[in-house]
Amino acid sequence: MQITVTEIELELKECHTRIPFRFGVHTLTEAPMAVATLHAETSDGTPMVGYTSELLVPRWFEKNLERSVEADIESLVESIQIAGQILIDGTKASVFDHYWRTLEDRVLSVPVSAADRLTRGFGCAIWERAMMDAACRGVGVPFIDALECDLFKIQPDRFHSSIPAGWKFHPAPPPSTIAVRHTVGLLDDLEEASEGAPEDGLPVTLVEDIHRHGLAWFKVKVGGDPQQDLERLGQVARILEREASPGYRVTLDGNEQYADPSQLAQVLEQLSAKRSGSTFIDAMVSIEQPVPRSLTFDESASPGELTKFAPVIIDEADHGPEAFPEALRIGYRGVSAKNCKGVSRSIAHQGLCDHHEGGAFISGEDLTNLPPWGLHQDLLTAAALGLHHVERNGHHYFRGLDHLPPAEVASLVNDHPDLYRALGDGAELHIEDGNLSIRSLDCDGYGCTIEPASDQRRSVLSRRAKEQG
Repeated sequence: MQITVTEIELELKECHTRIPFRFGVHTLTEAPMAVATLHAETSDGTPMVGYTSELLVPRWFEKNLERSVEADIESLVESIQIAGQILIDGTKASVFDHYWRTLEDRVLSVPVSAADRLTRGFGCAIWERAMMDAACRGVGVPFIDALECDLFKIQPDRFHSSIPAGWKFHPAPPPSTIAVRHTVGLLDDLEEASEGAPEDGLPVTLVEDIHRHGLAWFKVKVGGDPQQDLERLGQVARILEREASPGYRVTLDGNEQYADPSQLAQVLEQLSAKRSGSTFIDAMVSIEQPVPRSLTFDESASPGELTKFAPVIIDEADHGPEAFPEALRIGYRGVSAKNCKGVSRSIAHQGLCDHHEGGAFISGEDLTNLPPWGLHQDLLTAAALGLHHVERNGHHYFRGLDHLPPAEVASLVNDHPDLYRALGDGAELHIEDGNLSIRSLDCDGYGCTIEPASDQRRSVLSRRAKEQG
């Protein structure tokens, strides 16, 4: 199917955390959520519309401490605006070809050393998702069915020439549930709530989260100070041994904090000498991005000693199509799947994994996805890739659906009752036995039935194709 993009819109609304979220160099307390709307039409003039959303998290796409948080967020808005402008030039093409046009212009045209490659790719990924939603809604098929019938015409070999031209991605059958891998941030309370912690009916400490949600998967962040990390990991290990189920599993997030990965290896070696620490090490399934992105492909900082504890994956270093093959070459084993980097890219990554002799894998990671469109779409991408667990943290750092207009909350609870439940006069993500039920995401569209409520957000972009003539 070929479409012509006829109009794009972008709206923002500020969101505030209930608990500060420190990851790497930044502590998140507020950020705007972007809602993008894309109008298109088919070759016969049939109109269609699609949506996506994303929290504009500063200092992840670029860890530039010399630039203000406000300027960092503005760069993400600008990325969306520029990629959108490319699409409304009247070109008729498949969803993938439209996405590829933006990727060539915004990402592939700059050196691999460019610091803003992730930022540039973000705008491309936003409109890719909105186009996918529009195509699915327009034809009347669920996302996974659209992948199976090749509605979007994705060509993985255009990312990676090593993928055989005849390889076809077959999405996994839609599962009924997917496990939540709960983030344990660097400032999170572990056993006792600190002074000033919210009293809003939701868990604050790690112990409370385990009890309320029945968690069995965890993502634990480290901060780069070996002694502090050893002490905190030891505390987390003792809590998980005492409170979590015996079969709990963990991923470790380095957040680019160890320029010398052997230092982190020493921390884990010391941790393994203790009983609860040894159990924690045995439960680790991967170590994510321990090395700064700028050093990731320097062989002197290769995963090395860390690989004896768990396979190591890249995340922030996945700046473009060239990154994952190079990471595999120097000893990494996996890559993060995040819709903010592109859906088609994750599918192309699966092609690399399927043809990598040493074994390679994709891990579902989070950029604080909030309901509805961004969260639902990210969950469906993970499901299509056959992932059984995915990092989720928006439900912990933000209070339920308080960031949404009441009309959208009511529609979500009505249309997706398995994924949400009442919380006071609002609603929250429903996690039961550590899982999210995602049956209702198997609906026409990219996992979300609702439309944005009108006049509830601040418009920052509204362009029609005819204005470009």
